[in-house]
Amino acid sequence: MPNYLEIVRLNELSFSQRKISDMVGSGRRVIKRTIDTASQHKLTYKELSGWDADRMDTLFGPKQSKPTQRDMHYTLPDYASLSKSLAQPGVTMQLLWEEYVDMCRHNGQPYYRLTQFKKYFNDYLSQKSFTHVMKHKAGERVEVDWAGTKIRWIDSDTGEVINGYLFVAVLPFSGYGFAMGCHDMKQPSWINAHLQMFEYFQGVPTVLVPDNLKTGVTKHTRTTLKINETYESMANHYHTIILPTRVRKPKDKASVENTVKSLTTHIIARMRNYQCFGLDDYNDYLRKELNRFNQKPFQKKPGSRFSMFNDMERTTLQCLPTVPFGYCEYKTVKVYNNSHISYQKHQYSVPYQYIGQSLRLKIYGEKIQAWHQDRMLCEHETLNKIPGGYTTVIEHLPKNSATHGEWNSQRYLKWARHIGPNVHLVVENMFSDGSEQKHYKRVHALLKLADIHSDSALNAACHHALERTSHPGYRLITQLLNTGTSHLKSSTLESPEQSFLRGADYYEQ
Repeated sequence: MPNYLEIVRLNELSFSQRKISDMVGSGRRVIKRTIDTASQHKLTYKELSGWDADRMDTLFGPKQSKPTQRDMHYTLPDYASLSKSLAQPGVTMQLLWEEYVDMCRHNGQPYYRLTQFKKYFNDYLSQKSFTHVMKHKAGERVEVDWAGTKIRWIDSDTGEVINGYLFVAVLPFSGYGFAMGCHDMKQPSWINAHLQMFEYFQGVPTVLVPDNLKTGVTKHTRTTLKINETYESMANHYHTIILPTRVRKPKDKASVENTVKSLTTHIIARMRNYQCFGLDDYNDYLRKELNRFNQKPFQKKPGSRFSMFNDMERTTLQCLPTVPFGYCEYKTVKVYNNSHISYQKHQYSVPYQYIGQSLRLKIYGEKIQAWHQDRMLCEHETLNKIPGGYTTVIEHLPKNSATHGEWNSQRYLKWARHIGPNVHLVVENMFSDGSEQKHYKRVHALLKLADIHSDSALNAACHHALERTSHPGYRLITQLLNTGTSHLKSSTLESPEQSFLRGADYYEQ
């Protein structure tokens, strides 16, 4: 109900109607009607201060249109029953009027035309404070967000005060709310809060309405909407859709904003003197206060958030899936020349046809899946995998190592021989342990150094590295290149001693 008393007070202070509208949050028509009515009855702010809300609404509220004498001959619809039907998804006034007409025709009774039917129906809804029926459909949407106020609990082991965050959700039709404390506002907490919300509601609304936070929306412009992949996977699992609010349009989600304020007052304020030891303890107490909040009677209409949800909205929600959503993450990876991808420093094979391409990696539980566009290529277990190790499916590797374009040890050795004999020896030693695939990435990086420094510089660096160890690595050779040690006299590389160390047969290859 508009704050009629405040409107009259501001008018007496000579504020414009536009300014009053902004200050009290009511439309210009309401402002004008209130000022005109007060002027017509010569009522001042001081005189109206003693009036109760019902008396104020009777004078300043919109006057209900009453059926004319002619209208009284028509069959009066059961608006109480129709208002509940209107709350159901997909039900419109047009449909209810058509059903009303069919009933009247069947009974041989006169009926209202569509225009009058809608007029009297809207009057009934306004009079009974059922304006939510006109704005929202039962079970259609849930608005979700993080509350701005931080929550606190005490660490039972250290006694330290821990700050947390409050996830809040509301079903706009009934105002039925949900709240849950979380350690942080990261993706796992965001997803888990949704799962707990669905369990609390015992069903799933058709639409999720989040704000444009990073855990829910990757990109949102006038022309582009990209939902976070994990969030979208969860929505698909529960057969709901994500419809974020428009950027810089806070009124798109006014219901949850108001509920956040109410929950903050009712729950957080009530818990300010309660010492919670741990997040679980906090959420246990929070659930009790949440139930009290939902069962609190409405001030201006019968029932409560819970009764309205239980009577009119619960049955409109979609059923929960048999298996809850399993949390997953996504990342983009590139297929190495050895037909492997890397995850947590362990390499997993994928079909060699995708060498050099970018794949989408889905990580969930103790498994990973490699996807190319909408096709899943393979799946691997990730439990007890050693960093630096390899998990290889033989079928993923090239069947014919001589095939053009496939990377293997022979191709890398040929490339190394072309750069220089010392480079060839280093690469040959790298492949000497028998598991050549794990060296592909390192060898490739080593040979590419010739593009940066020149073939002769890399060959010289490999020569000096071999003087220090028989199996020099990428790091040592890079250090030699960067410090300029490789730029010694070329005669060093061509000395008989060095030639003898490598053997004459080496240079005849």
